[in-house]
Amino acid sequence: MKCGCIKTVTENVRKSLEDRPELTGKITSVECNAVGIAIIGNSLLTTINIPFAIKADAPGFRSNKGKSMSMIASYCPFCGVSTKEEKPAA
Repeated sequence: MKCGCIKTVTENVRKSLEDRPELTGKITSVECNAVGIAIIGNSLLTTINIPFAIKADAPGFRSNKGKSMSMIASYCPFCGVSTKEEKPAA
């Protein structure tokens, strides 16, 4: 992604959890589980993946949870910056 929101939000989540009384032990890790890597054109990009549970009368889709399929966000859900690769100026 072109922005630093994933890192910033992860750090903010960690900071907000440090003072919670129910977390008696040290927080060892906080990470966003919706981050993925996509190869688009000649670029390797970090992306936000949004999972959807799809249920249907078809093989692989019939379980109680359905089948998980992810969509890649076109814009950062935190700051709104486009996740697409910038085109070089002509």
